[in-house]
Amino acid sequence: MTQYNLEELKLLNQVFFALFLVADFALLLHFNNSEFPWFALLGAGVGLFIIVLCWAGKKFTYFLATLLVCTATFSIIYNWHAIFH
Repeated sequence: MTQYNLEELKLLNQVFFALFLVADFALLLHFNNSEFPWFALLGAGVGLFIIVLCWAGKKFTYFLATLLVCTATFSIIYNWHAIFH
């Protein structure tokens, strides 16, 4: 495997890890609460973003960007009925 392929796989793993992390946490919040706690999801996503950014710097940029996008997306998806009711 070339170095280029290895770097591409690392970037892809960062994106998928952020996606699955937020998706699983959002699903857990959805199943355990009668009304979806969107503020808890946003707080956890932004908090993790700040921690990873301070800890690792810009090394995991794709993870951080995907984390914020997925947090906002899943917050809108699970609150769709409350936003457009």
